Formats: sequence, C-alpha cells, structure tokens
Amino acid sequence: MKKIFTLIAVAAMAMSVNAQKIAFTAADKASAGTLDGKVFEAENFKITLKDTDGKIAIDENTQWFGTADAQEKSAGARLKSGGKSSSKNLITVSAPSAGVLKIWARTGSSSATDRNLVLTQNETELYNKVLLESDAAKVVGLDESDATKETSVFPIISVEVAAGDVVVTYPVGSVNFYCFEFVDPASVKTINANAQNTATYNLAGQKVAEDYKGMVIKNGKKMMK
Repeated sequence: MKKIFTLIAVAAMAMSVNAQKIAFTAADKASAGTLDGKVFEAENFKITLKDTDGKIAIDENTQWFGTADAQEKSAGARLKSGGKSSSKNLITVSAPSAGVLKIWARTGSSSATDRNLVLTQNETELYNKVLLESDAAKVVGLDESDATKETSVFPIISVEVAAGDVVVTYPVGSVNFYCFEFVDPASVKTINANAQNTATYNLAGQKVAEDYKGMVIKNGKKMMK
C-alpha cells in the first residue's frame, strides 16, 4: 500500500513539472486594458483572446479544482468571458503537440444549469458539456479560517487534442476560466510504467472508472478502450 501511495505522489510531482500551465494573477488584472488579441504563454503553449466587443475581463478570484482526493487552489485571478461566445468573443488555445488540454472553468452564474463549454479542433467537436455547480465535490479542511467548513472543488476538464489550435466557445452564456494547462502524454506513460496496480488512468494522469472510453493507461500499458 505504501508503495502505491509513493508512486501516486511521484506521479503528481512529475505531472506538475511537465505540465505547461497558464494561470491568471492580480498583475494581469492591473495591466489588462483591452484584451482583444491578448496572448498568454507558458513556454510553447499559449492562448489567444478575441474580444472585439470588449467584454472579456480579469478580476481577482480563486477557486479549488480537482477531485475530492486531490485538489489545487487556482492563482489570484480569473478570466471572465463577459457573455456568450460569438465571432467577436472566443478563446483559441494553441497546443504545441498532441497531448491533453486541461481547463479549469466554472459557470459564470452559480444558478445557471445550461451554460456549456465547447472545444473544437479542425472543425471536429472534441468536447461539449454543461458546467454545473452540482458537479463540484465538497471537501472539508480546505478553508484556513474554518477547518470544519465544506469547500467546493470543481472538476478539471481534460480533453485529448492534436497539435495546433483548439477553439474554446461558450454558446449559451458567460464562463469563468481560472487556468489552462497542457500535458505531454509521453511523460504520463513514463511515470506510470512501474505502477503495477489495477487502477486505470487517462492520459492526463487522472484515475478513471473501468467503463471510461478512450485512451487509458493500466498496469503501465497504454491502450484504447
């Protein structure tokens, strides 16, 4: 059991090192100005904003993302879409190679139940799902001021992408983005090569159910389910 937990800890650490992450800070808010054409970069991974309507904004806000078992708090600010996407308002993510795109996002309205996030690449829809507050896990012990308080931990969207541009749209209403992350699946395969247990992981290194469909890693081997 100790060996399994050690492998998981090593995997989490290596994933953090190999991931290229774009987060937002209070400094981004202060220097925002117009965000049309604004580019955020992390090594050779980048996102580009299209905002000719001037609706996208950055403000200070943090949230927890991940799962009930493993979570991380976002940086000090978020990117607010300011409304639904259009030809004048959208985000383009440029992936440096084939890999896993991870998006930390939350609906722009806590009461909305219809605001979906859509990811498209080469005119193929890769992801289309409604962002629901009810999908958040409730975790005790994350609030420094109250150890008994439940904190919402929102799921991280993980999508396998090819090299090139991925268009991110939100056709129904505003979405708040806290982080964009790119993971090279080759590093995940190496990390899990010696993990001889029955758990199944996706290419983002996240544990998934046995009925998960797509490319997975199990017993150190990569396979399609």
